[in-house]
Amino acid sequence: MFQSNFPRAFWSFIVVHVLHLINRLPSHVIQNNCPYKLLYNCVSDLSDIKVFGCLCFASTLEQNISKLDPKARKCIFLGYKQGTKCYIIMNVDFREIFISKNVIFL
Repeated sequence: MFQSNFPRAFWSFIVVHVLHLINRLPSHVIQNNCPYKLLYNCVSDLSDIKVFGCLCFASTLEQNISKLDPKARKCIFLGYKQGTKCYIIMNVDFREIFISKNVIFL
């Protein structure tokens, strides 16, 4: 966090992201089980784990673009939307935070 020079306003996103990881990774305290497995009695899916602050591209809405407009916008990954398969991302150009399902990670 300190080395990436993220503003302090994003600390809440970092805490939520770390808790998401802790709940899905095995711990020796609970006999190499993960808290997610103990709570829901099923194995957690680790295929959606992403690096906080990584570069991604969110697709733009079809009705708001013309033929020559870009099809995606450059964003930064901030976390996961609780209860859905969506991601919380921030547009790099306009510094707006939004939720999107159609994201490509690099």
